[in-house]
Amino acid sequence: MGIPPLEYSPFLMSDKPKQVKKPSIDSLSSTAQAKQAAIDNVPPELRKRMKMIILFFIGMPYVAYVIWCLFLISIFPNRTGAFQTLLMPAVMSCGIAALVLVIVGLLFLKRIMRKGVPNAGKVMGVIRLLLFLIPGLALSGIVPTMIMREPSLILEITSPGPGVKLIAPLAITYNLESSVSVLERRGLSVLEYSWDFDGDGEENDKTVLPEATGLYERQGAYVVSVVMTLNNNTKRKISKRIAIPEEVFSFSPIRPGVDEPIRFSVERLVDDIEMITEVQWDFDADDIVDTVSDLPDAVHTYLRTGTVGVIATVKLNNQTQKTYEREIEIFEPQPPPFPVKIISEPSILIGPAPFGTIFRVESEVDLGDVIWEFGDGEKKRGDRVGHTFQQRGVYQVSARVHATSGEVAQLSNVVRVVDNLKLPDLAFDGSHTVDDKNGIVAEVPVTINLKPRSTMPLIDFKWEAPGATSVGSTDHELQAIYRRPGHYDITLIAQDPEGKVLRHIIPLTVEPPSTQVKIHMNPEGGIAPLEVRFDASETVIPNEEISGFEWKFGDTKSDAPQQRGALVEHMFEVPGTFTVVLTAFTTSGKSFSSDKTIVIRAPVLDACAVPSRSSGKAPLGVSFDTSCTTGNAVEINWKFGDKSESDELNPIHVFEESGTYRVELTLKDAVGSTSSTTIKITVE
Repeated sequence: MGIPPLEYSPFLMSDKPKQVKKPSIDSLSSTAQAKQAAIDNVPPELRKRMKMIILFFIGMPYVAYVIWCLFLISIFPNRTGAFQTLLMPAVMSCGIAALVLVIVGLLFLKRIMRKGVPNAGKVMGVIRLLLFLIPGLALSGIVPTMIMREPSLILEITSPGPGVKLIAPLAITYNLESSVSVLERRGLSVLEYSWDFDGDGEENDKTVLPEATGLYERQGAYVVSVVMTLNNNTKRKISKRIAIPEEVFSFSPIRPGVDEPIRFSVERLVDDIEMITEVQWDFDADDIVDTVSDLPDAVHTYLRTGTVGVIATVKLNNQTQKTYEREIEIFEPQPPPFPVKIISEPSILIGPAPFGTIFRVESEVDLGDVIWEFGDGEKKRGDRVGHTFQQRGVYQVSARVHATSGEVAQLSNVVRVVDNLKLPDLAFDGSHTVDDKNGIVAEVPVTINLKPRSTMPLIDFKWEAPGATSVGSTDHELQAIYRRPGHYDITLIAQDPEGKVLRHIIPLTVEPPSTQVKIHMNPEGGIAPLEVRFDASETVIPNEEISGFEWKFGDTKSDAPQQRGALVEHMFEVPGTFTVVLTAFTTSGKSFSSDKTIVIRAPVLDACAVPSRSSGKAPLGVSFDTSCTTGNAVEINWKFGDKSESDELNPIHVFEESGTYRVELTLKDAVGSTSSTTIKITVE
């Protein structure tokens, strides 16, 4: 029996070195096959559960991210500035999501491209991976761009309000405040606005405020555009299309106020005004005719604010008629930006043609140019102008008054030129006999009390008494007192129910008294405190020797004389209207008195401020000096344009950020008058 051969055993020692065999390709393949077999041997239910877990942990965040992106697109860009704090975190979240998707994609790509996976499986895996990644990566790139865009800039209509039917002629007020706030959130400010109200490419108005009003005379479609010049030397253009489908009678002014004569006209609605036989006006839409005229124009005054309906029925000589209806808004009267008013001669602007008038503007501030339009096509310049209206009609007289400060006031009045009224039996009862040639001649003081009479019924009488120092009534019966010598024209205005008017002038000659106690004042009025020099040296009392003078200036409650002498000076400390009484005494013991009125005005409140600098680099400290302000301000308010305010007289303010700031100073005095001024500060 032989010895069996020895087999290799790791537990046996051998003199020969152990040889390690390298795995062959076949062995690797068999290993992969073994792993695949192990995978294949996983129960289907377990395999399905594992896939659901993977889909949940990957798919749910993916879906949440898509929803987040859709939410961001829905809220940005936002014109109101809402959710502004979310903007930067939103952009960062998109970047982080893109990075995560790239990492996940690389990991899955590595698994797809491992050895042992068939080529067909690799291709399908790559396709599936791309279908998974592309939407998320696209959102990560598109969403930041979309939400960082500038919000849309829009042109809003503030007047007329929503729901109001657009009927020409029409004034439309446009506003850009919401668009300006959008630009300000991006660090931009608007320097000026150029407006084109009708789309013809020509500038109709230029403003520094984001609001303007355009007047549309006719129906039609219009493209309104405004070009904003920004502080970074760029421009923004906003356009809006409006349609005015209907055209009816016009009215002026475009913003009618309470107690303001409003002119209505159907002239633009007829081819020839000579065809008009009658126009019936119902000014409150109550189906009751208020005015009937053969003229295309009418005038009406409203006593309260609100929306009112107006109906005009036009009858033509071809036996046709048409009714027009519209609503208008009556506003509280808006005061001009500075004290100014129109003075007319005569004061009652109604009369037969030709009707001569004199207009002037009166103001306590220094005025520049005054441009007049008389409603008949003629224009004039000057603070005092004369004009004659040659034809019947209703005319809107307007004055555009420019103050030297740069402010502009728009004033208006209405002139009615009608047919002449004849009253052949016109006579007067009262205190004086009216001479057809000389009128009335009397000595100072003259008290006039006249009452007209005529056999013609339904005549409305009114009086004008220019130059009278005291007027008790000018309605039908005239009651007036004249205390100064001179020549005056008293005018009686008579109007019948058909609208015809008579203007009858009564000349009045007021002669000086035989005894003259003369008062001379220098100056004859002004702004408090005011020192006035009084002179009584020209006093003449026939057949008497003057022994002295006593003065009462009317600014104290005491009845005692305040000063004595022919030449005196007196300081009026407070504003008001004062009656200065001079009494002259003679050596015979007689006394003679005379009085004169002096008007002391309150100082005009005029806000003025000078900055220590108007430009510079941030942070910029600026001090404001108000020593150029006039008047007595009791309330002071500063708005620096960066949401900061102050009530100091001469404040110091630091502008922390760059931009263009409109610093506004508003003052208010004890009587409630206000004055404002604006200063531009540029911070680099």
